[in-house]
Amino acid sequence: MELPFLRSTGKVHREIDVHENDNEFLVNAELPGLNKDQINIDVRDNALIISGETKKDQKYEKGKTLIQERSYGSFTRSISLPPNVKAEDITAKFEDGLLELKLPKSAPTGKKITIE
Repeated sequence: MELPFLRSTGKVHREIDVHENDNEFLVNAELPGLNKDQINIDVRDNALIISGETKKDQKYEKGKTLIQERSYGSFTRSISLPPNVKAEDITAKFEDGLLELKLPKSAPTGKKITIE
């Protein structure tokens, strides 16, 4: 399998790992500071799209920030899906800031051609 095409848009960049084994593709995305209600996962046009938004805590709106290393804002990550992914069977789990997606592979299809 060739490395899937990754695309990232938005103000914030989120880290993603994609692994492949015989039965499935595994996608892990680091999404610290979010809860599962702030994450959207869609499959459109043969692409897996993960999006969301990290908002700055309102308690920091007054005063001034001296150091800011965390990123806030919207993000979108798009991964082109290979044709052998069973999109209807994709599962997602989110725990401790890590989103784990399992993308099962479909059985190889083919047809034996009989010579007349």
